[in-house]
Amino acid sequence: VSRETYKKFQIYYDTLIKWQRSINLISRSSSDDIYLRHFLDSAQLYKFTKKIKGNILDFGSGAGFPGAVLSMFGLPNIILIESNKKKCSFLKNLKEETNSNFEIINSRIEDLDFLQSSLIVSRALTSTKNLISLSIDYMLKSNEINTEEEAIKNLPNLLFLKGKNYFEELKDIPDKWKINFSFYSSITSAESKILMYNKDNL
Repeated sequence: VSRETYKKFQIYYDTLIKWQRSINLISRSSSDDIYLRHFLDSAQLYKFTKKIKGNILDFGSGAGFPGAVLSMFGLPNIILIESNKKKCSFLKNLKEETNSNFEIINSRIEDLDFLQSSLIVSRALTSTKNLISLSIDYMLKSNEINTEEEAIKNLPNLLFLKGKNYFEELKDIPDKWKINFSFYSSITSAESKILMYNKDNL
């Protein structure tokens, strides 16, 4: 990365450590290796997202993973969706300190107003089935979509970082949804996978 980008991640690290003292942003087990466990883990999604032109929604952004990281790599139109007000305060401070251009919406995904999007991304939020269900319900908020079938047909690209239980989670996805993921190995964990529903052949 460029020197400017690396400096942003140094500020990100310092800001995260500072806020971690008062609110739980990341697990204790991962706090000793933030660059690998969080920054690099999120950054590996860049190659899947760099051609995205429209809005990228980060469902359940938490401490900004992966959305804020991708924004610092230069991706525009990233919107972080986070329901926790304290975490949103952290994200606002992070945005100011790093002079980043991501947007922040303090809302539960279920209550989110519809925004046209090209990609929904998520990391360590909930099961794959639940993420798809949330995405379908979100699409139903569009004035142009009236049925679940239409919502599925018009889903944006989906990109999920999943842990070692990813394969078991896939078994829970209803066949009627007809959503097939491509699998990619994670560079930070041999047990983890990147799941991509790539409707635009990115």
